[in-house]
Amino acid sequence: MIFFIACSDDIATNYSPSIGLEEVEVVKKMSGTDSLLLIRFWYEDKDGDLGLRDGDTTNEFKGFNNLIINFREKRNGAYVPLTLKNTNIPVNFNQRIPNLTPTGKNKEISGSMTVSFGVDPNEIHADTVEFDLKIIDRNFNESNIIEATDVSLIQE
Repeated sequence: MIFFIACSDDIATNYSPSIGLEEVEVVKKMSGTDSLLLIRFWYEDKDGDLGLRDGDTTNEFKGFNNLIINFREKRNGAYVPLTLKNTNIPVNFNQRIPNLTPTGKNKEISGSMTVSFGVDPNEIHADTVEFDLKIIDRNFNESNIIEATDVSLIQE
C-alpha cells in the first residue's frame, strides 16, 4: 500500500492576536479639567484576520464588537463597573475595529492603535478608573488582556 501526503503553505491555522499596553494619556481642556482619555496599544496578528469589514453586519457578526473594554470606577476604595451617571446601567465601551487585513500573500500584521473616550459627565464621569481591554479576530480568537489601574481624572 502506498500513501501520499501533500503539504501546503496554505494550511489554515487559527492564531490568536496579541496586544500590549503602550500608553494611557489624559488630554486636558484649557480650563485644566480632563477632556479625553487615550489608550494606545500595540497589536500583532499572525494570520491578519483582525478587524471587521463594512459588510460584516449579519449572521455571527451582527452587533459584534471586536474591541472589548471594561471600565470600572473607584468608589469607597473599591472598583465597581462604571455605570451611566445616576443609574445602575453599565456603560458599554466596546467598539468595532475596521478591517486591517493586508492584500497579498503575507497576511501577518502588527501596529499601534489608539482609542479615545470622553471624560465628561456623560461618558467617563469618575475621578479614578481602571480598565481591561482585549481584541477578537474574525475567527473569534481572543487576544490576551491588557489593563491599567488607578487612572486619575479631573472632572469639571
